[in-house]
Amino acid sequence: MSDHGTTDRGTERTETVIGDLKLTRGLAIQMAALGTLGLFVAVAALSVLYQGATGEAATFRFAPGVDWWTDALNLLVLAVLGTAFVVPHEWLHGLAIRHYGGEARYGVGVAHFVLPYAYATTDHEFSRDQFVVVLLTPLVVLTGVGVPVMLLLEWDWLIVPLAANAAGAVADLWMTMTLLSYPASIRLEDHETGVRILGDERDRPRELSVTALVWDALSGAAVAVIGLLAVLAVGGPLVLSALGVESLAVGTDGTVTFLFSFVSTPDEISFAVGPGVLAVGAALGLCYAFARSYRRRRPADEPTDVADVVAPDRARSS
Repeated sequence: MSDHGTTDRGTERTETVIGDLKLTRGLAIQMAALGTLGLFVAVAALSVLYQGATGEAATFRFAPGVDWWTDALNLLVLAVLGTAFVVPHEWLHGLAIRHYGGEARYGVGVAHFVLPYAYATTDHEFSRDQFVVVLLTPLVVLTGVGVPVMLLLEWDWLIVPLAANAAGAVADLWMTMTLLSYPASIRLEDHETGVRILGDERDRPRELSVTALVWDALSGAAVAVIGLLAVLAVGGPLVLSALGVESLAVGTDGTVTFLFSFVSTPDEISFAVGPGVLAVGAALGLCYAFARSYRRRRPADEPTDVADVVAPDRARSS
């Protein structure tokens, strides 16, 4: 462990705590909202990939279509599948921790009665790049293994845990962005309520704001959805009619991939939009938010607001 507040005589650098990243109630709510957008995007993207590779649409129907309990049973199965990767997700965090010499400890909880989480933590100290590997290992490994298995075996049910894992990793991606704004020389210590960043005062970066990220994502998604609806509902029929198109469907009706359909007959012109509009809007909102966050910086001398940064593993809705 580093000796806080000591001086490296060779480089005249004084190591001190330059960041203490904690999960607050407001941040837990924001991460829940961001994770929800991520879930929409991941489900839609994986569904499109599955349908394109197998030729079959993912239906997310697991119970026989009889009696009143069918929908309830489908929801129950979806809920179970949504948590299926919690254990392997945390185990992979722990595996990366052990790779760098740490001893992993595991647990679960609910942050501020808002955000359920599972975590893998340790007393070990990491470099910046080592901690980034720890953060991203579950997302990379589970996606890299799960997607090929889903396509080869045509298991559409894997879309749910894979999407939930990707949505839960939104916080890990944000933490990665935050850490990459620091120089590689910083050190990181996990502790009971967050992550402590050690380094020289000159290493303190201009902080990225989670609050701004969330509002950018939500507002960007809302504008994108409204814009898509306007374009598809107004411009779509006019343009397609002018081009002489009699029918067009984008996506499969009755699934999350359904975006737009258009039919033109001598008697009438009809069109419909589907849940794909929400997924595309959410994706555009997230892209807009991360792009804005990358470009936006606070003055370097402004104090860090712990409500605007996120502790890894404790901000993941698993």
